[in-house]
Amino acid sequence: MSDTGIQPPARKLDEFEELVFEYTSRMGLGNEEVGLPAEHWDVDARNCNLRFESATRGPPAKVSFLLTITPALSNYMGNLHGGCAATLIDVLSTTILLGVSEPGKFALGGVSRNLKLTYLRPVPTGIEARIVCEIIHVGKRLALLRAEIQKAETGDVCVVGEHEKANTDPEVNQRI
Repeated sequence: MSDTGIQPPARKLDEFEELVFEYTSRMGLGNEEVGLPAEHWDVDARNCNLRFESATRGPPAKVSFLLTITPALSNYMGNLHGGCAATLIDVLSTTILLGVSEPGKFALGGVSRNLKLTYLRPVPTGIEARIVCEIIHVGKRLALLRAEIQKAETGDVCVVGEHEKANTDPEVNQRI
């Protein structure tokens, strides 16, 4: 297992995938120390077997992950909790934005301006899910990302998310 808890695929990653995987590893998912409480809201990447699947620069730039829906991620009905789905989309969609960032333009990941999720069908505990995130638009100040949570086996789309981010990078002085 990796130190981050997020597992890379067995195959060799290309240069862009290595970059996005590195950013994903830094996002804080699964960095909790054994026996100590998390310092912030967190998804236990080890427990849900969160795995980096692939990334492509595009267009559109995309990243995908696989995970198992565990009881810790679920509501009392035995399905992925809506708040957990929002957290997963918030954090994981930001990794592809970091992958295409440049100095002064989302190099720090920005902050969420709007996060909208549409729940289409439940994601039951115990199944494997795929989260696919893509960049719709990146401007100087705002970015729009789209994400889907799917049942990995069937490809059924269960949750669709739109994530709008605002750039918080300091301006880069480009005068010579």
